[in-house]
Amino acid sequence: MDTPQNTASLFALMLLRDRLLPDLLKEDIDEITYWAGKNIAREIDLNGIAAVENFFTDAGFGHLTMLSQKAAIQRWQLDGPIIEARLDDNPKASFELEAGFLAQQTEQQVGFGAETQTEISKNKVVFTVMTEVAATLQD
Repeated sequence: MDTPQNTASLFALMLLRDRLLPDLLKEDIDEITYWAGKNIAREIDLNGIAAVENFFTDAGFGHLTMLSQKAAIQRWQLDGPIIEARLDDNPKASFELEAGFLAQQTEQQVGFGAETQTEISKNKVVFTVMTEVAATLQD
């Protein structure tokens, strides 16, 4: 349900993430926000897939769902009204903050290095997290 508070919060998020940060950080936005996501994740102790998915909702990042998990690769999908609105307003919106957060959370939970690649399509973002060795997150 769209309430004035939800609309104001979404507007504020889009103003900061998709207008101010790109203007300040220029061509370095992806690298800096990826690092910032990793830094935020270092401060937050989560356990398991559901905890990561719930954090994304609570943080206002959008609706996160794990699509698949294999030996050293996880695929996650981020979607929902927040993602649709951000991509409608700015098709080049950066989701590297979320990507960095996922990489660091995975690294903390499995105990091995992890990096995330981002694919943006019309109304969703797919993250592919790769770990240095075969390791999976717990349910």
